[in-house]
Amino acid sequence: MTDAPDIHALEDRRWAAQIGADIDELSTLLADELSYTHSNGLVDTKASYLAAIEKKVFDYRDEKRTDTAVTIIGDTAMVTGRIAMHVVAGERDVNLDSRYSAVWVLRSGSWQFLCWQSTPLP
Repeated sequence: MTDAPDIHALEDRRWAAQIGADIDELSTLLADELSYTHSNGLVDTKASYLAAIEKKVFDYRDEKRTDTAVTIIGDTAMVTGRIAMHVVAGERDVNLDSRYSAVWVLRSGSWQFLCWQSTPLP
C-alpha cells in the first residue's frame, strides 16, 4: 500500500530532476499524457515540457513547498500545497509564490506524474 510519504518522496525526486534538468529521470516520472499548466496559463505536454527544460526555456533554480497535503484514492494521488519557486523563464528571473495541485497515477506498480496546475498568489 502506498502512503503519503511515498508520494512526498516522488515529489522530491521530480523537483530534484526539474532543478537538475535530468531529462532521463523526468522521462521516467512523467506520464505520457502529462498536462503541465504553468502559472501564466501556458500548458505543456510531456514532449514539450521535456524539450523546454532541456533547452532551458524553463531553468528551475530552487523551490520550497509548504502546506502540503496528499490524498490517495485508489490508484490516484492528489498533492496540494503552496510553493515558492525561483525559475529563469524565457531569460527572465522569476520568483513565484503559488498554490498548486499535482496528480500522480499508479500504473503497473509505478507512480507517474500526470498533472500540474499552479495559481500565483496576490
